[in-house]
Amino acid sequence: MSKFVNFVYYNVIVYVLYSILDHIFTFFHLYSSPKLGTDLLIMPTNSDMTYIIINVVISTILGYYILRKINEY
Repeated sequence: MSKFVNFVYYNVIVYVLYSILDHIFTFFHLYSSPKLGTDLLIMPTNSDMTYIIINVVISTILGYYILRKINEY
């Protein structure tokens, strides 16, 4: 049961981190279109894909670090 709970915690943490970073990227107008992610007709450019991959990597690493800190308590 502990592994399943850790799996759920990890996914929730990564989702929250991803959405926070996505809002930051949108706030600084790093994406090519403000409708990216909300309108299915808007296709991401190469630079958008780079920012999305950076966001995924940062969220994954920080999520793992935060989960490890939570498990230490």
